[in-house]
Amino acid sequence: MDSFVKKLVSIKEAANYLGVSVATLRRWHNDGTFKATFVSPGGHRYYSLSDLGRKTKGIFRVAQEWVGAEQPFAPEHDFYCSTSDRFKTRHERMAHEIDAHPSWEKIGSLISSAAGEIGNNSFDHNLGNWPDIPGAFFAYDLGKRVIVLADRGVGVLATLRLIRPKLKTYAEALRVAFTEIITSRASEHRGNGLKYVKEALTHAGADLTFQSGDSVLEIRKGRSGFNIKKADVPIRGTLSRIEF
Repeated sequence: MDSFVKKLVSIKEAANYLGVSVATLRRWHNDGTFKATFVSPGGHRYYSLSDLGRKTKGIFRVAQEWVGAEQPFAPEHDFYCSTSDRFKTRHERMAHEIDAHPSWEKIGSLISSAAGEIGNNSFDHNLGNWPDIPGAFFAYDLGKRVIVLADRGVGVLATLRLIRPKLKTYAEALRVAFTEIITSRASEHRGNGLKYVKEALTHAGADLTFQSGDSVLEIRKGRSGFNIKKADVPIRGTLSRIEF
């Protein structure tokens, strides 16, 4: 039995791997959401890396499966911001953690504000018009320097068509959203906000992957401009990953 336990990781290590708290893992075990692989006679919980891998698939993959699902379902509680106030509370906590990191002093505010802009867009442009599941997915792993946001909203193309009815593709909509100043009140935050996101993350030397519909916009540190390509799997709403 001892050799078996040595192949497992502790609940603290598992929590760090998943990017959640130890209390969350205990709750998941107790309610059956995600059971520990092994519980010792003394009550200590251990997890196998294979089980953790199947559980998380990485927070980006979790978000990707959520926005791409044909049948809507609410994300796991720890990643789900059902309201704008809930998102802002979690975002403030993340911003505080980033600000407290001494090596991120020069880029911390840019990273936090870019993530905040993306998350706020999810609520600003879908309020009262959610196709199915309202709210946003918001998860981060500062140990891996990754932030993931997503929503099952109407997407960038439908938003910009309100004032740019000639837009036909998601690729065109992403280009406009990230480069042009939108002056119409109905969509100015979507256009101007994502333009700011591009500038902030470029200045911070961060990577961005941003998908809406069937197209993906990529910003990579060390490269000028951005690239837009077809997505492997279309999604509903938006999906973004910031890596810094």
